Amino acid sequence: MSPGELPTLHEIRALGSWIYEYRAEFNHNYVQLLPGHSTGKMATEYQEGHEIKYQEVEAGLALKGLDI
Repeated sequence: MSPGELPTLHEIRALGSWIYEYRAEFNHNYVQLLPGHSTGKMATEYQEGHEIKYQEVEAGLALKGLDI
C-alpha cells in the first residue's frame, strides 16, 4: 500500500469499535466508552461504513503443489 492508501488512526479505531459491537456483540454503551465517545450517537457515527466489503484481488502466488 502506498502511504496515501493506509488507514488513519481514526479509521482503525472506528473499525475496532464496530468489530466489538457487531461481531463480538458487546453492548453499545460499553463500546462507546472504549474510544472515549461522550455519546452513543458519536460512537455510531464513527462506526458507520465499516460493513464487510469484499474486493477480489490477485495475490500472485503459485499454489501448485500446496495441500490446501
